[in-house]
Amino acid sequence: MLTRVGVLITLIDDIYDVYGTLDELEVFGNVLERWEINDMDQLPDYMKICFLATYNAVNEMGYDVLKEQGLLIIKYLKNLVELKRGDNPKSIQCDMHESGVSEEEARQHIKFLISETLKLMNEDRVAKSLFPQAFVESTMNVIRMAMSMYQKGDVFGVYQERDPKETVLSIIVNPIPI
Repeated sequence: MLTRVGVLITLIDDIYDVYGTLDELEVFGNVLERWEINDMDQLPDYMKICFLATYNAVNEMGYDVLKEQGLLIIKYLKNLVELKRGDNPKSIQCDMHESGVSEEEARQHIKFLISETLKLMNEDRVAKSLFPQAFVESTMNVIRMAMSMYQKGDVFGVYQERDPKETVLSIIVNPIPI
């Protein structure tokens, strides 16, 4: 399940980084936030496909967990795929466009939003929860992984020139020299 969420986050990130215009991204963000299937009509076709895939996957995972464990997790999964990374130039551009601020002010605002979101997530992490602690920690690890992958730019773009086997080995298998 967490792998599916990771793939969805990556897909949405690519839409923000590569494909979307500022106007399209504003609508896409609003549609994701409202989570209404009928709002999908406002999107270009490629965003419709992404939204529908995300909507269906999140609802399917939520259904499976509700049926098997009696826990309602859809809103948490939805929030995971809505997260936008702070070093994303498109996020910064959107903030500049919406707020009329400089790039540095927008960058600082995005960093502030990430910091506040992380604080809330950490509060939720230690609060009494219906979810098993392993699920909570796994979810936090997805966020950590995504932040790590994108903190210094887009890790997929950085590694595109490398052999995929070498990349996987360097990330998962080979030890980090001390």
